[in-house]
Amino acid sequence: MNRYQKAAVVLTVILGVLIMAGCEDRKDTSAASASTPAAGAVANYHPRLEDNQSVYKTDSQDSVIHMYLTITKDNLTAVHPESWKQLNEIKLPDDNTPDKSVNAILQQGDATGPVAGKFGYDTKTPNVMVKLRGKSTLSSNQKSYKINLYKDAGEWRSQTTINLVKSAYDFSRMRNMLSYNMMQRIPDMVSLRTQYVQLHVRDLTAGSNAGYQNYGLYTQVEQPNRTFLRSHGLDPNGQLYKASNFEFYRYEQELKLESDPSFDRTAFESVLEIKGNHDHAKLLKMLDDVNDSTKDFDEVFNQHFDRDNFLTWMAINILTDNIDTQTQNFMLYSPQNSNTWYFLPWDYDGAWGFYDDDEARRAPWKAGIANYWGSELQNRFFKNPANVTALQTKIKELQSIINREETQKQVDKYRHITEQYVYQLPDLGNLPEPIEEYSGEVNHLMDIPEESVARFEKMLQYPMPFFMGDVQQQGSNLSFRWDNSYDMQADDITYHFTLARTPDMTNALRDESKLTVNELKLDGLTPGRYYWRVLAEDSQGHDMPAFDIYEDLNNVNHYGVREFYVK
Repeated sequence: MNRYQKAAVVLTVILGVLIMAGCEDRKDTSAASASTPAAGAVANYHPRLEDNQSVYKTDSQDSVIHMYLTITKDNLTAVHPESWKQLNEIKLPDDNTPDKSVNAILQQGDATGPVAGKFGYDTKTPNVMVKLRGKSTLSSNQKSYKINLYKDAGEWRSQTTINLVKSAYDFSRMRNMLSYNMMQRIPDMVSLRTQYVQLHVRDLTAGSNAGYQNYGLYTQVEQPNRTFLRSHGLDPNGQLYKASNFEFYRYEQELKLESDPSFDRTAFESVLEIKGNHDHAKLLKMLDDVNDSTKDFDEVFNQHFDRDNFLTWMAINILTDNIDTQTQNFMLYSPQNSNTWYFLPWDYDGAWGFYDDDEARRAPWKAGIANYWGSELQNRFFKNPANVTALQTKIKELQSIINREETQKQVDKYRHITEQYVYQLPDLGNLPEPIEEYSGEVNHLMDIPEESVARFEKMLQYPMPFFMGDVQQQGSNLSFRWDNSYDMQADDITYHFTLARTPDMTNALRDESKLTVNELKLDGLTPGRYYWRVLAEDSQGHDMPAFDIYEDLNNVNHYGVREFYVK
């Protein structure tokens, strides 16, 4: 009997009691009860996702710790020489290459300096490597940092990577802290540890006499990796991926087994970053099934996903208004000996009404289920009305935690900290809004759960967004095509087509409404640049533009608009 067969027998005899730490058996399946599975088979048990609450005991939500970072001289003579100034001048993601890093000494202390007995106090040589983190935030004057501890440095609070997130565009400086601390109380979810940090940096690459400079307030956010999985009672040998640009399509050119001669890690990680086990067979099988239109999708979903976890993740994002989670800012985790995939959170500094200050940045579909309609998983799942009802029920459940009163309690814990820093340099000089508006920004956080639920319910009445195709041109004949929209209430849908010389659709050259097909043919257009727009309209008067966005030269977004040229 091989080791997989032995494992299956043990699972059968003890009925799943002795499964991996952090999980509790929820369902029995035919595969789990089989006594002699084929060699290499995966035990098909369905563990419930449970967090290890003890990991949060040493964290203090209403305190600030001080970290001291010394950038050492040896960086100037390294294989890839880099000064601290050069590192912080990086503005574009393409320039933030793997070799862009510096050695440093990290120490923990108090407001006066490093303290004996704290992390790194006696260290004389570099114990960490520092890189810039983030993408859009690279253009900010204040950077965020990823600090990787060298193996001989030990661990800081059982962590080997320290993310110091400046949240340069989060005026409140609370959004990540607020989100992750609330998630610690939510069943079927695993949160991340957080801590407010004041960072002090001494840059010896700028001179031997450099002193510590105050870099202001940061939020330390736990890094999801194998150490994270182990700490939270999950399987450190399981699969863990971070979504980069992922909508649950198959991505056959990018996502391949590492044994495939054409495997390209850079291409793979343009879709999903590999943070755990490198065996991708289970991932590819799941994507094959999700994209197989011949299979009953509810059966596919139940085979590959945990319903409570998925609905919880969706409900959290809706209640916190975390809309930038369609293609990125989430993790996928699966224990080594299970077929089940779980959603884990990542990056909430764009939540809690972040886009409310400028509605022009928020597309009409960026709310509720419509926000996820471009993802194959959500698109197929929520076409079942029972699943929409299940999400509504889950949202009501979580409103006992994510609501105005609980938000107020959490904000009151952080406010005395954040106000100490946003009202003084260096943070004061780099805020995204005038400091006079800070109190209003923080007070608005309490409104978000209630506003988000209302927006979610409202969006259920609207047609779903869709994609427009490329204009096909043959001689003087032009063909415009677009995908079908979808209506949750099964209302009749028609389409409104507009053609103009400008993206704002003024002085329309062609305006066709009540179209019942998703194609229109035109001819006779003179050579030049044109713009076209399509709206889906239901019988109740609700309309929704296509997913497509045209950004003009003034950086104004035009939703449901595409540009084309007539030759």
